[in-house]
Parts: sequence; structure tokens; C-alpha cells
Amino acid sequence: MTTENKPYRIQTPSGYRKYLCSGLYMPSVTTVLSATETEKSKASLRIWQQNNPGALEEASTRGSAIHLGCENYLRGLDPGVPEEYSDFWNGITQYLDWFDVLHWSERPLRKDWYHLRSDDKEVAYVWSTEHLYAGCPDLIGEIGGVKVIADFKTSNGPYSAIFPEKGDRVGFGGWRKYTKCAQQMAAYRLALAERTGYKCDVALIIVSTPETTQGIFIDSDQMDRHETKYLQRCKQFHDKESGEEDTEGSSQ
Repeated sequence: MTTENKPYRIQTPSGYRKYLCSGLYMPSVTTVLSATETEKSKASLRIWQQNNPGALEEASTRGSAIHLGCENYLRGLDPGVPEEYSDFWNGITQYLDWFDVLHWSERPLRKDWYHLRSDDKEVAYVWSTEHLYAGCPDLIGEIGGVKVIADFKTSNGPYSAIFPEKGDRVGFGGWRKYTKCAQQMAAYRLALAERTGYKCDVALIIVSTPETTQGIFIDSDQMDRHETKYLQRCKQFHDKESGEEDTEGSSQ
């Protein structure tokens, strides 16, 4: 197949999501993060899924509804959030209203970034040809002249930017979610800068729970540290994938 005939987003047999960028299929940022979790974390997730059948699918549906609501709201449209997710929607708009300039909302809003859309305009993403990964940020804009990359998350419990006390399982869960999201945005920030020269100053995680909505800022120094950790995981992912390909080739 020529590049023109290939789909722009695929799911591999191993469950990896990949984007077609610069003629190559690159793994998504979330694929890299999920694949490089510790075995203990993967085992915990499997146990949780067994104990909560259907919960992962429900969380995905809920997250998609809130993401669409945010996108609609930022475009001046009716958010259209279903009634059953109203507890997760209430409180989000106060953070969206902080943005006085929008450059990206699920897709580029400025013409000089239109090259980040697929040719059929169905998919938009940023990617790194140096580190070989891709992904789609939720929101990029400016607050009082500060360049901000933001991500929307829904969660049954709050996120935590502080490492918890020993034995605080809820706090540890919130900290793990925060860390994963911070690395995700650091990866997007780096790829965006590589593709456009635009580097965000800070990141913002907007977390909605049934009880409250959080707005957690991450400064530039912290983002640099999360970027370093993400790139280590990205290298780990590609080293592992390369090893699997070599093994498969030898067996064939």
C-alpha cells in the first residue's frame, strides 16, 4: 500500500494504537505509557477490571461525553452533556473560561497548524520524528499571555500532585493518575514544539469528579522532569518492540 492509501489511525493486534505520521506508524502517547507500566501496576489493573466488570468501558464513555462537552463549550455550542454525567460536568466551565486565546481544541484552530491534520481531516495529532510517538492534545491556548497545554480527565476520586503518606491507597491512586497525565502532556508539549516551534510554558489538568472539579497547574521545571521520564519510557517501549520484532523474524 502507498502512504496515501493507509488509514491514519490503526489498532494493532497487540492492542496498540498508532498514527500514520511522516510515512511511519508511530505509537500513541497513551499506548507508550500503558505498555511501560510496571508488572505490579498491570496486575492491579487486571484485578480491578475483574472486580468491576464494565467499569472501564463506562469510564471511557463518560470521558468521551465530557471531552465532547468541553469541545462544544469552547466553540460556543451547547455542551450536550447527557444528564447522567452532569455531576462530572458541573464546575468544568470555570476553568475553560480562563482561556482568552485558543489554538487547539481536539484539532488545530489556527491555519498555520493545519498540517497537523490528516489529509481527510478526520484526525489531528502532534508527533515526534526524533522519539517516534504521536498523540492528540485536548486543549492548547493562552491565559493572560501564558502558553498552556491542558487535558480533561474524569475520575471517581481526586488527583494528587503530592506523593501520599504510607498506607494512603486513595492518595496513591490520585498521585499515579496525576503523574501519568503530566507525562502525557509533557510528551504532547515536546511533539508540538518539534512540529511547530510553539512551546507551552505550563500544563493544566482539569479533573472532574462527582464531588468537585480540580484545576492543577504544572510549571515548566516540573514539565521538563516529566518529559525526561516520558522519554525514558518511550525508549523502553521501542527497545521492547524492536526486540519482539527481532524474535518474530528469527522464528519465522
